[in-house]
Amino acid sequence: MEKSFTIETLQGSDLRHIKDLTPVGWYDVTPLYKMHLNQDYFFPIKLVWKKIIIGVGELIINKKNGWLGNIIVTKSFRNQGLGKEITKGLIEIANTQLCESIYLLSTPLGKPVYQKLGFQEKGKYLFYEKGERNIEIEANNESRSIIPYNEAFRSQIFELDKKAIGEDRSKVLTPKIEQSLVYKKPHEDKISGFFIPTLGDGVIICNNETAGFEFIKEREKLGRKRVIIPEECKGTINFLLQNQYSHFREATFMYLGKMKDWNPEMIFSRIGGFLG
Repeated sequence: MEKSFTIETLQGSDLRHIKDLTPVGWYDVTPLYKMHLNQDYFFPIKLVWKKIIIGVGELIINKKNGWLGNIIVTKSFRNQGLGKEITKGLIEIANTQLCESIYLLSTPLGKPVYQKLGFQEKGKYLFYEKGERNIEIEANNESRSIIPYNEAFRSQIFELDKKAIGEDRSKVLTPKIEQSLVYKKPHEDKISGFFIPTLGDGVIICNNETAGFEFIKEREKLGRKRVIIPEECKGTINFLLQNQYSHFREATFMYLGKMKDWNPEMIFSRIGGFLG
């Protein structure tokens, strides 16, 4: 394919085209683009050929940290290096915004492309799914420590998240934070975890396994039977296997630039592949 395409900023009027680009087996990423569009941390682009959108990709920036995600090329234009062109366009934006680090989660097919662009491997995110056999979850004293959000918890949620992720994701958390649940025992001053069911995959961040496991159970009650976590979460992996979850896929965590300091064992459910 001759280089007759252009890379442009994705507009609101372009959202109706995204679903048609999506590969079989992917979820429709249109709602995600719609939710973040026009936010100052969100940089979506489109690949255009003869006035037709043939690809998209997006960059989310948490201060000096950028995340690439949802890089899609329509079926008839795949295997022509266009995913690489979208990635290069997003990297250019990240550099313009003075990002010190760029992260992504890669499929096996995408990994060689990202390696050629200088990305290095930093472990895996593992995908687990609940089996058909359901175990009825009973209320216990720990589950009674799960309470609804109030404004007193806002800064504590941001603090926990930053400690776990090594980034300031407060701008991304803010639109959904009022829908969160927190884990707080009556005699304790601070929360030890939070769960936002409506943000991405249903993010869970906790500083101990008791809170994390209770939130996974709570998440399961809502019909969320898939959990995606970093491979460092050994205790959580054992918990999932003991509760009829099975490993079915993995993605490679990759970075360009500086690797952050983080505490991945605090992640009991990620936000999504576009943000860790």
